[in-house]
Amino acid sequence: MTRREKSNGKTIFQSTSPRHISLTVEASLLPAFSQLLQNGFWIKGTVGCSVKSFLCEQIGLSPEYIEKRIQTIFLDGQPVDNVETATLRDGATLSLSAAMPGLAGAILRRGGYYAPMRDQISFKGETTSASMQSGKVLVKLFNIPLQEVGPIFLRHGIWVESDKFKDVLKARADDFQSGCGDVLADGRQFEFKQFLEMDWGMGDIFLQVKTV
Repeated sequence: MTRREKSNGKTIFQSTSPRHISLTVEASLLPAFSQLLQNGFWIKGTVGCSVKSFLCEQIGLSPEYIEKRIQTIFLDGQPVDNVETATLRDGATLSLSAAMPGLAGAILRRGGYYAPMRDQISFKGETTSASMQSGKVLVKLFNIPLQEVGPIFLRHGIWVESDKFKDVLKARADDFQSGCGDVLADGRQFEFKQFLEMDWGMGDIFLQVKTV
């Protein structure tokens, strides 16, 4: 349920439920969301499942893509070797990256020749025997996954802090003004300029971004 009010000539957007914002933008604007995706965003879904199950069944990535393109995975700050047994707990942090350069990158690469060198710091948390339940995961994307998988997460929908999202829009307001099509807030359509002037308050928003 949403409503608009006027205060000193300014439109205030109020909501009694979590805010759902959907944008349709030109593909050239997707890099504007990179900082949000690197710093971390929340995905709400089923936890207690494996990393592989989360990425394939809930996000829609293929097993082949995970195997070939996401070569470095951190779960709660620890390198993951087996995506089929490493389990996501509620509130876990999952970082996805391609292979990083140098010896450090070779050591951190899952399944790589040097992986045994980091045995003591590798993820050894719960296995998929943990019970599955509703929860959320903080996801961070870097380098190739940021470019290739970022748009998939944005289409799927992510939870981000409203003020950080607004900073993204303000930083490239002119570009969004010309390159943003549909702007929907809780099902209501707005012009971009009017949308940017809204007072969203504090808290998280559910953001979906599609391209034309």
